[in-house]
This record gives sequence, structure tokens and C-alpha cells, in this order.
Amino acid sequence: MAITSPRPLLRELGTLPNLLTLSRVPMAALIWAAPANALWLLGLMVMAAVSDWADGWFARRAGLPAESMGAWLDPLCDKLFILSVLVAVWVTQQPPAWMAVVASARELVLLPLVIARFTVPRLRKSGIPWRAMVLGKAATVAQFALFAAVLSGWVAAWVPLTLGCGVLGLGAGLQYALRAWRAVRR
Repeated sequence: MAITSPRPLLRELGTLPNLLTLSRVPMAALIWAAPANALWLLGLMVMAAVSDWADGWFARRAGLPAESMGAWLDPLCDKLFILSVLVAVWVTQQPPAWMAVVASARELVLLPLVIARFTVPRLRKSGIPWRAMVLGKAATVAQFALFAAVLSGWVAAWVPLTLGCGVLGLGAGLQYALRAWRAVRR
């Protein structure tokens, strides 16, 4: 049995785009330093959005392939950060629970797909592309807008933003599912 060196993995993890992506993990933990402080959460959300934009910008400038480690690491770190914000906002601000479910529509649609992607042999070998799609990015922006509205107490925006998150999230989830289906058919 051959033992492979972890150096290529560490080298790829150590690229600037991936380090920027990974920065969202400690940001997700930092949310819990002051989860009831709206300015703290909004500041972390801005920092996460900037790191998300920057990791993609630097990856494109470096000519990294679209299906590199960052293609799956980025959405994973995004989801971890978004989940942390979602829980903090709902625990501290206590808006209606149905809003959290609707705002998480994309994640709820994608969870079975991601589990299947890693557990079903045919899907593991299918080469399902991981790169972000426009609807997915729009759903993330809508989620951040909803979180900001809840944190700022802008109650009139809660329902429209929640419904926007749900529509964009379902659309994004279906778009990713369609991409996976096409990859499997090939």
C-alpha cells in the first residue's frame, strides 16, 4: 500500500483563495462572541461577503481550475457561516420559526443531494460540478438581507425577504439538482 504525501493537499489549502475561504470558519465561531450585538453580526456578515468575493477574484486571477478544491470548499464554508448567523439571529431576535425554514430552502433542497453525492458510488464518480451559480449567490444575498432586516428590527421587510429567500433558494436548489442530473446522465 502506497502512502501519499499530504503536501499537495496542504499546498492547495494554502493558496490565497482557499485561505480567504477558510477565514469564514473562524468568523462563524466569532459570531458567538456577541450573538445579540447586531453591529457585531452585521460587521462579520460584511467581512464574510468581502472574503467570499475576494476568494473568487483571486482564484480567477490565479487561473485556478473551476473544479479545484475551492469549488467545494467555498460553498461548504459559506453554509457553515450562514448557519451560524441564522441560528444566532433566531436565538437572539426570536422571529417566527417558519421564516428560518423558508429562508433555508436552498440548504434543505441541497442537503439530500450533497449526502447522495458522497454516499452513492455512481454520483461520486460522475464529476458533478461544484462551482457556484448565479441563483445560489442571489439566495445568499437574500439571506444576508433578511438577517440584516431582522437584526435592525425592520419588521415590514421580514415576510417579503423571507419569501424572496425561499423562491431564490428553491430555484438554486433545483438548478444545482439539474446540474447533478445532467452530470450523471453523461
